[in-house]
Amino acid sequence: MNQRHLSRRRFIGATATALAAAPFAGAVRLDAQAPANGARDLGLINGRIHTMDGANRVVSQVLFQKGRFAAVGNSVVRRGGGLTIVDLKGRTVIPGLIDAHNHIVLVGNRPGWHTPLEHVFTIPDAVAALKTRAANVPSGEFITTVGPISAMQFDEQRLPNLTELDAVGRPVYLQAAQGGARTNSEGKVWLEARGVTVAGDGTIAGQAAGLALQTLRKTLLTPETRKRTALDALQYYARLGITTHRDSGAFHADEPATGIASENTYTMHNPFHALNREGQMPARLRIDFLHQDSPTANPPLPTLSERLRNSFPRFGNEWLKTGGIGEFTGGGLDGLRAIARAGWRAEDHALNLAGATTLIANRETVNREIPITNLRWVISHIPDFPTELADRTRALGMGVLVGWGPLRTGTNVGPPYRMLASHGIPVGYHSDGGDITVINPWLNFSTMITGRNLAGQAILGDQTLTRQQALWLATAANKWFMWEGVLG
Repeated sequence: MNQRHLSRRRFIGATATALAAAPFAGAVRLDAQAPANGARDLGLINGRIHTMDGANRVVSQVLFQKGRFAAVGNSVVRRGGGLTIVDLKGRTVIPGLIDAHNHIVLVGNRPGWHTPLEHVFTIPDAVAALKTRAANVPSGEFITTVGPISAMQFDEQRLPNLTELDAVGRPVYLQAAQGGARTNSEGKVWLEARGVTVAGDGTIAGQAAGLALQTLRKTLLTPETRKRTALDALQYYARLGITTHRDSGAFHADEPATGIASENTYTMHNPFHALNREGQMPARLRIDFLHQDSPTANPPLPTLSERLRNSFPRFGNEWLKTGGIGEFTGGGLDGLRAIARAGWRAEDHALNLAGATTLIANRETVNREIPITNLRWVISHIPDFPTELADRTRALGMGVLVGWGPLRTGTNVGPPYRMLASHGIPVGYHSDGGDITVINPWLNFSTMITGRNLAGQAILGDQTLTRQQALWLATAANKWFMWEGVLG
């Protein structure tokens, strides 16, 4: 076992191993959409149950009645009355994880038999996972992984090649958040017959990768395959502990596009709506709407104004609900003014200090005209965010989202986790994963706690968190960002 994985597994240790691995072994599921008759009374005993309450209590028992927490403590479970008792035998339990900004809807609209691979760390393990998937896939149909995979996660520090992927026994297409695109012999024949250039080792480079993805989208996506993939994506991340996602949109494309982060933003939610109507949601989804109107558009705010006029924030049910405008607001200051007047939440991301400073200054300008302090506006990513800027952000009633680090490189590249954890500003966890990085919360927590990316490189300096702090950000702290006090 090399040092890179040793440090990750030391973090996972007694807590995360049980949490991440147990669902694959058939653990009791508390998050899935309840049957129509509703009742699900359950008692957990003999555990180390982290309540994530204000006192950070750790108790041994929890009682659920009709799918809700009824009591937590050390003597709250009484046998009888149809109650199902689960003996945890000392295992650790935490509330369901909340990812307050990712791109799960993009993952749920991928072509083929989409197979996330964020839980494996060697190429043989990745090939084995694909072969397991292939056992239930008709001959000749594509197995794909688009986004939730990275070369950096593997011991080999690369993606599988054509020969290795040939063992899967089905056409395979991989397009990684970091590491490029690959196919196998069957996939190569199929793609080359449709004008896509593929190297001898299965590498698909540059514009050819975009053409390959577009071709797969055009050929393989239907309402039914989208619904299948949406369900698979939600189930996969539920097995890794995520019970609530807040999706942060996509770049709009009317037709199947070449970009991994592009989709039709007016129809891409349809498979999730279908799952919700059918009572099949295995986790909660909150939907934000990304807008990129130019500040000089004529007429002004061509898409944002229609969204604000014809949609409602926080509209839906427990399983699927609308959210705010983000991760881009669009329209410059006028866009922010329109969002503030409509009473919506707004979120933009910052990739450097200059960008974060401009975003805060613009919000200060809007706040002098239209108060935003009660709207819970957000800045996400914030790799460079000094205390002075945190002070100004907090004065606006705003919060910040942090995470997204496992694939980053460099030294002291942030975010400044430790400073923010003690500052008093609302701060929560997000992965930003699904297209440019990983969603897997345990890989993100590993970076936040060890300070190292998936290649083992130190990237955070002295800004690391404890395990308890990282889990707090992904549970209780994220209630604020979801506008839902019963979560976390």
